[in-house]
Amino acid sequence: MDIILCHPFLQSTGGGDRVVLELAKKFNPKIYSIVYDKNKTFEEFKEFDIEILPPSILEKPFCFMKNDTRNYNAISAGLRYYFTKIKKDYDIICALGSPSEYIRNKNERVCWYCFSPNRQAYDLYDFRTKDMSLPKKIMNKILINTYEIPEHNVVPKIEQILTSSEVVKDRITKYLYRNDAKIISPGVDIKSFTNKGYEKYFFYPSRIVPEKQFEFAIESFRIFSEKHKDWKLIIGGYLSNSNRDKLYFEKIKTLSDGLNIEFKLNLTENELRELYANCYTVLFTAINEDFGLIPLEAMASEKPIISINDGGPKYTIINGKTGFLINSINEMSNIMINLSEHPNIVCEIGKNGRNHVLAHFTTEKFLNEMEHIFKRMSCNTQVKYLG
Repeated sequence: MDIILCHPFLQSTGGGDRVVLELAKKFNPKIYSIVYDKNKTFEEFKEFDIEILPPSILEKPFCFMKNDTRNYNAISAGLRYYFTKIKKDYDIICALGSPSEYIRNKNERVCWYCFSPNRQAYDLYDFRTKDMSLPKKIMNKILINTYEIPEHNVVPKIEQILTSSEVVKDRITKYLYRNDAKIISPGVDIKSFTNKGYEKYFFYPSRIVPEKQFEFAIESFRIFSEKHKDWKLIIGGYLSNSNRDKLYFEKIKTLSDGLNIEFKLNLTENELRELYANCYTVLFTAINEDFGLIPLEAMASEKPIISINDGGPKYTIINGKTGFLINSINEMSNIMINLSEHPNIVCEIGKNGRNHVLAHFTTEKFLNEMEHIFKRMSCNTQVKYLG
């Protein structure tokens, strides 16, 4: 099959980029993007044919926003995909992430793997705007309304919508009015993760952004440290150049003053896996996470995962067997204390977690299910919705 992938921002080593990379390895596609930073995303992308879509003349009115990188890039990406007509022959276009689904405006046979409807416009709108000044709130609302117009034009036309979890499927129904999204959960390459022991540190790997709620984990570790002062918390993640993310990083560094907390930014794959392999337990405290590869990577490394009882982790963690789902800072700190004093429980839960991932969440399983969908679509080009 001749597959085209569309993903707007190849500039990190986050879960979305990882899914794109696994699909690229499987199908050797042409990739259309807006931003590709080979020094910040996975090195393996260098092996693929990546084309950066040229700017649209309609972007000029938004040039005043260039300092607001996140919003400007989203608008730029939306406009470029919306007005792009793919000239080469293809069987299927697989759009990943928003607003790559806008490619459906001028092209058919589009499968949209929706990581989530734009969270800034929908479920995280209040969270993202709560500290904005009134003029910025007004401007933000205008931009989001502008963003929604083409989105609600193209989404009804998309032949197949896929997503990672029940959480995102519910968002698609609520905000985009499509109730036929099919869930195909991403997986991990189980062979890439190992357990090399249980050193005295907790590990929280994630992008350094406010919605990952690192302060929750930091406060839990503060309580834990009152009883166990010889332990460490390592926070490892990608930090973008946006002012918002830099300010947030400074905030959590200040919160960490006086605690044995180490920050490791922009880790390589090998560094990340080494930290997983040697940590004691993994923490995860994101707000209503879409799906969450971090709990899977923790379990694949035979490490218990302690996560907020919210979003995707509710569907991948078996509470008390492969990890723990918690509802408060004190609950997290109590579990950290209990596990630190009972290494036999840590070992048992770690083994359960790896078996759970092996049975349900492998990359091989994900790619086989995606291939099945692509083949169905290529054989049913006249069918509007495949269900």
